[in-house]
Amino acid sequence: MTRTRRGRLPQVLLTLCALAVTCGVLGAPTAASAQSNVSAFMTLYGWADNSPPGPGIAHPCLHGSAGGTGTFADPITFATDVSELGWCQVIYVPYMKRYFIHEDECSECDADWTQYHLYRFDMWAGGDANSRRQPERRALHRCESTWTRANSIADPNNPTIIVDPPSGLPVTTAPIFSGPTTCWAPISVTNPGKQTTPAGTPAGLAIAAADASPSETLAYSAAGLPAGLAINSASGLISGTPTGRGRKHVTFTVSDSVDSATITFVWNVSRH
Repeated sequence: MTRTRRGRLPQVLLTLCALAVTCGVLGAPTAASAQSNVSAFMTLYGWADNSPPGPGIAHPCLHGSAGGTGTFADPITFATDVSELGWCQVIYVPYMKRYFIHEDECSECDADWTQYHLYRFDMWAGGDANSRRQPERRALHRCESTWTRANSIADPNNPTIIVDPPSGLPVTTAPIFSGPTTCWAPISVTNPGKQTTPAGTPAGLAIAAADASPSETLAYSAAGLPAGLAINSASGLISGTPTGRGRKHVTFTVSDSVDSATITFVWNVSRH
């Protein structure tokens, strides 16, 4: 996303911002300053599509350049219009389980706020100098698209974001993007591949899954299982005795409080 640079505040004021974490009063009037929930179009940007390319930011608060781990004490840089949220304002993004801090400008956000008065936040995804070249550039852009939510500033499905959030909300500190091609996945699932079970023979299949947030509890579901098989929603174990022959396309889903991951595989029930 293109950034529109603005002059930096004197260092003494930046220090006060870092101590207070929120300092919207030092910038333009803010549309939301007390704790509140807002619906926002969520996009991402990284090293390759910053302007100019790199980690530079318009208004350092806690960081000298775009960064952060996503905790309450070290929120990740995000960009928006200063009339929308003041400099150094902190938000929490539930579907990414991370805190973010306003340290950069976003020309698209400026236009959206001025024209429509609707929220748009552009979150720092990461990247490095190598992301200006392939294959890392393509991987970074794919990761940004993966975590962009809904389709436009006016999409009714835009997620709810917490402005001025409390501490102690669920957090994962895994990088959103790590070169050369790794994009954060909140839930990982191992596809077991094609399964073949003779009809009338007891079967059991445990599919490995893990959540990047240790505090989360996973829930499991499956659609399209052969007749006679069922899934344990707490453990994910598929078991039973299949009846009847045929090929089934199984959709296996793992979910936590905000995210989910899905795989598909074939389960063939053969002649006994």
